[in-house]
Amino acid sequence: MKKIAVVMLIAAFAVLTLPVRELAAAAPGSGALTGHIFNEDMRTPVRNAVVMLRNITTLKEYESEPTDPDGLYRIPGIEEGRYVMGVKDPSGSYNFHYSILIKPDALAKLSVAMKPGDSPVRLQQSYSGNKKRTIGEFFKSPAGIVTVLAAVEITLFALVLAEHAEPSPVIID
Repeated sequence: MKKIAVVMLIAAFAVLTLPVRELAAAAPGSGALTGHIFNEDMRTPVRNAVVMLRNITTLKEYESEPTDPDGLYRIPGIEEGRYVMGVKDPSGSYNFHYSILIKPDALAKLSVAMKPGDSPVRLQQSYSGNKKRTIGEFFKSPAGIVTVLAAVEITLFALVLAEHAEPSPVIID
């Protein structure tokens, strides 16, 4: 029993010394962008507008389908990164002069109004994660596994100490 406990303690210690940062690094995910395109009055939806994104670093481009009658656009499967946005509609083309951050496994929302001869006006911008994390997901992550191993190691160490408890050499009078 003592040899098994010692081997398990050594194994648990070895796992705790592994570089957790590399284990925790996830493959880059993809996010999505959605929103509405409105006319210069900021109320009338623009139909058949196409939203385009260009990654600032890699110059990779994404394009939406033409907007629906409500001016709604969607671009799924966007790699994580910073993007500049442009909009083409029947009246012309427009470009933003600031960047949009797309995060993995999240939905960014951006609604804009088109003003001829001017930059688009940002009406609404928000960001939300697509999924909520549960306690079960924590214990499946590298940090959760390390937590469980540490708890096992502490328990085994306590069992070994309890098995071989020696009286203290210190005498208290």
